Amino acid sequence: MTSSFDELDGLDGQEPDEGLPPLLRRPEPVADPLPVTKLRSTRRELLENPEAALDEAAANAITSGAVDPERLQALVAREPISLLTAKPVVGGMLYATPPHYRYLDLDVLPDFINQRWADQLRTAMDVAPSTSVVPTYETVTDPKTGKPLAVFTVRMRDRQALAKAVGESMRKTYKAQKGENVYTESVLQQGVKEPLTLFVMRVVYDDGTEDTFLVAGDGNSRMVSMWLARTDGDIEKAISACTASVIGSAERSGGRSRAEQAATRRRVGELTKRTRKNLAAPTLTEATRREGHTLAFPATVVVGAQADGGGPLADLVAARDDLLATLHVRVTAWTPGAQNTQGMQRVYRHALREGLITPDVHRVLSGTVGTQAMHELLGVPAHRLWSAAVHQHAVLAGPHADAMNRLIKQEFGMVKAYRQPISERLAPMALSAYRSKEGIEQPLRAFGNGGTITDRVWKQPWELTKGDDAFGVLDDILERALAGKEDAVAELTVLGGTAAILDGYITRDRGSKEGTDRDSYKAPFRATPVKLLALLSKTSGGLRMLHSIAVAHVAADPAVLPKLFHTQEREVEGVVVHDGKPMLDKSGEQEILDYEWDLVHAADPAHALATIAKNRAEAKAKTDGTSAEPEAEDARQRRLLDQGIKGAAKAGRALARMSQKRGNQVFGTFEAVKALRVQLGNLEEILMQFGPADPSIFVVDEDDEDSE
Repeated sequence: MTSSFDELDGLDGQEPDEGLPPLLRRPEPVADPLPVTKLRSTRRELLENPEAALDEAAANAITSGAVDPERLQALVAREPISLLTAKPVVGGMLYATPPHYRYLDLDVLPDFINQRWADQLRTAMDVAPSTSVVPTYETVTDPKTGKPLAVFTVRMRDRQALAKAVGESMRKTYKAQKGENVYTESVLQQGVKEPLTLFVMRVVYDDGTEDTFLVAGDGNSRMVSMWLARTDGDIEKAISACTASVIGSAERSGGRSRAEQAATRRRVGELTKRTRKNLAAPTLTEATRREGHTLAFPATVVVGAQADGGGPLADLVAARDDLLATLHVRVTAWTPGAQNTQGMQRVYRHALREGLITPDVHRVLSGTVGTQAMHELLGVPAHRLWSAAVHQHAVLAGPHADAMNRLIKQEFGMVKAYRQPISERLAPMALSAYRSKEGIEQPLRAFGNGGTITDRVWKQPWELTKGDDAFGVLDDILERALAGKEDAVAELTVLGGTAAILDGYITRDRGSKEGTDRDSYKAPFRATPVKLLALLSKTSGGLRMLHSIAVAHVAADPAVLPKLFHTQEREVEGVVVHDGKPMLDKSGEQEILDYEWDLVHAADPAHALATIAKNRAEAKAKTDGTSAEPEAEDARQRRLLDQGIKGAAKAGRALARMSQKRGNQVFGTFEAVKALRVQLGNLEEILMQFGPADPSIFVVDEDDEDSE
């Protein structure tokens, strides 16, 4: 006789309840964890397997958390045949244990270096302090043989920093994809059935002590959901339970002691005993269901890594990323920015290994050092604008540009490396020091639309000028650029162009529209960032404007604003002006660069004026220069009123934007602003008094009610 799951409620001991999803599979009893002394033979078999590449601490972590160590020993035994599963990756092969069950509480952490948010985590270069650590995985090298192992290493300040990183990763996993990435209900219904992929990870603390864990690769969401299922779906409780069980007290320094690990093992033993006893009871309580389905989970553990040539695999991190991408029919939900960040990180690691960049440059590119440390390592000024320049120099310039090109093409599967694909991949890394900047999305799009990659910048030799004083360095670069030094022109194009993109003076091709009047988000003619920078870099006035933009960006002071210069010899209002001379207003003061319109117009005034004239002629031609019918006076006045209000609103918004850089004095004097507010108030009264009433308002005539 068959029964539905609904009928099993109560009949089979399943208590009907209001908060849990229907039970699809009862939890299974789990064996008690074996004493560590009984795991030695399993650990020995694992270490002696020729396809494994582990040290003793790694083997300990793999064997200690296995629910059935004897089965694990059989899986990895050399005789009669190794049962390790081979997983092909780019550049070699990974070897992993076949699926076996592991205790959730023993040595297993969620992936806290989660590449899904790699493009959002602030680096040490950022002026705003990061709310999270930005650790990175590296490949452990055996100190005796110098060969890489199938073990990650990550450096953390202390246990508290590790706990914080784990907590943040769990929160982000919980909130990812609007909560659709959480499998808590599935865990409560049937446990975890699909094996997770785990990697061995060595945490090295600042005091020199170490801890070895397993860390989730594929299956991070399922692991977080198991902790959620055990703690009533509360993410903060889940984080506390995970860190307390696996990491231990965050207040203690150093690695976990044997006593701490033994205490965790005892708690797991108590949990397994309690759950087995309660599973045999006539009633399956909520607590038993939660604990039973979250005691253990199936997993495979990566224990070996071999390169195509048969030697050790030098970059386990790249192999991990490649493996995870192949485990999904549809690639994991990384954003394009995160994918590009992850890919460029691998490019930088390969470049370091091949000697294309120095270890000091790699530290700057990875974002693990701040601006002052960058200055001490490389000698460039201690400002994050030079961080962006270091990225561009490493990828675009000098004798290794072709080799970097090759690495990028290999990483991203490009047949040929063009400007725009390169700039798209480079953008989130080059601007990584500005992730806290409000509205960073627009600069990222502009940089990804070719960025600063002019012909002179790309594949041509240029270096970054060293010095303590950023302004002095910029002045020196300008002097050499004006003297015709091509390397200085390239350097100024990168520094000034990056600053112009960050400060909104250069946007992507689709960002600003052609117009006929000077305004924000308008341009007299359309030009990609690359074409505009190429124009500017060919004239003295253009170079001076790039220098002025960079100086204003570094100063970050409302009193220091970028200025406009002439870029052509021409006659302006009867006066001949020359390339490189300041643009002066009618009062004789040098004009300030406020809008992208100003920079585009100044870059090529002849082209700008011709385009504006063309656009005006086209607009006039659409109406044949006249209106089809005479406009009624009331219609004309309504049109003027509408245009005036829209113009005032636009001017107010523009002045508000300008005030962020130049202060509220851009609005004029207090008395002038007060007079404007009075005028606006008078206009509002006129509209309310003489304008039509709202027809939807029903007015009750009280006299009529009284007469009834």
